[in-house]
Amino acid sequence: MTALLANVLDKAPLGVMVRIIRIDWDAMSDDEGRRLREFGLMEGCDVTPLHRGSIFSRDPLALTIGRMQVIIRAKQAAAIEIEPVA
Repeated sequence: MTALLANVLDKAPLGVMVRIIRIDWDAMSDDEGRRLREFGLMEGCDVTPLHRGSIFSRDPLALTIGRMQVIIRAKQAAAIEIEPVA
């Protein structure tokens, strides 16, 4: 398995499933937090980062959550702590 470069979703390697262990909801607006919850992002959820915006930008970040693909901002992803999925 590929080692994680850091423990936040924004730095996770692409194509590798990770588990969300903590979300800093205080780092986001109420609307951002509500939107992420509606997508199903919560502690214990497994996600796979698919691709980032461009060569020059890490924003936005596309993820697979279950059978759904969503896009979140790098700032939001940086507030999400992760661990490798065994």
